[in-house]
Amino acid sequence: MKIIKLALIKVVIPVIVSLFPALLFAQTEILPALNWLSFDQIKTLNESKPKPIMVFFYKSGNDSSELMLKNTFTRKEVINYTNSKFYAVKFDVSSKTDVTFMDGKVYKRHLTQPYHELAKLLLGDKPSVPTVLIYDDQNKGLTFKGYKAYPEMLCMLVYIAENVQKTTRYEIWQPAYFRTFPADKKANHIPLVVNWLPLKEALTLNKSNPKGIFLTFYTKNSASSSVMLVNAFSHNKMAAYLNENFYCVRIDAQTTDTLIWDKQYFNSGEPSKYHQLVKTMMKDNMQFPAIFYFDGNNKLILTENSYLSPEALYLLSNYVVSQSYKTKPFADFMKTFKFEFNDIVPREHPNGEPAVK
Repeated sequence: MKIIKLALIKVVIPVIVSLFPALLFAQTEILPALNWLSFDQIKTLNESKPKPIMVFFYKSGNDSSELMLKNTFTRKEVINYTNSKFYAVKFDVSSKTDVTFMDGKVYKRHLTQPYHELAKLLLGDKPSVPTVLIYDDQNKGLTFKGYKAYPEMLCMLVYIAENVQKTTRYEIWQPAYFRTFPADKKANHIPLVVNWLPLKEALTLNKSNPKGIFLTFYTKNSASSSVMLVNAFSHNKMAAYLNENFYCVRIDAQTTDTLIWDKQYFNSGEPSKYHQLVKTMMKDNMQFPAIFYFDGNNKLILTENSYLSPEALYLLSNYVVSQSYKTKPFADFMKTFKFEFNDIVPREHPNGEPAVK
């Protein structure tokens, strides 16, 4: 996977997915076909309603390209999800049509050249097909080369749409995703190794025996929340570390239960259906999974609104447990951190500092 960068879009888009593979990306409206747009159309639409952009590069007569158009992009899961969350373009790398790109410049294909100028700009002098290029909210275009069946295509789209790329490399995300949503749709057994407590019990215990609270909010339609449950929270050593150092609470952000923190909070039944406590703690920044670390006095230490792999979760948790957050920035902590788990290896954390109160 190659990463390129162009200053095109600035968006943060939530994603609708399901924990169960059979219901993954289900929509109330079944759309008949993928809504392919031109770059001119996307430029206009993006001004009023920003979305990530997915570009499919193909070549007429290329077998793999035609198979993707016939098989991958005709699957209702891909159609519904892409139409809902992305602007999509399909572009023939040998097209003879002049194209006005997002930068306002006009790109052509010279008759003496086999490839269009735009294809060479985005994919290099010898563009390979098929290739999917997806732009994230940081204006980075991530390229995925070769034929992609629909499960892989969904994995790629979720990776960008839920901003997983900010904390996790794709080669780490992909196997974690398919452990959660197997391509064969066989049910997964999820070991509940974290000792999840009701919020009320965790607060009571933290008062009588202060240890700190680890709180995470999720939604049933957040793919990365489900992937984190199956991977990070089901990692035996990671779970043992959380159990030892925190009272752990996991709450559905759309629960209808009455929750008590400093006062009573309810789900008011608004269109978003997010609980009042969730909206208050997350300050209406509804991006899941969301993680909160509190000390023994229920004082917020830091938050993180993104998917974390087992090693990234351990790194962040250790930053809190060691109380290093009191003396050094997270970026400095990472430079000297040594992992204690043999089966967890260090990784970069390109997102930098977690949010600190």
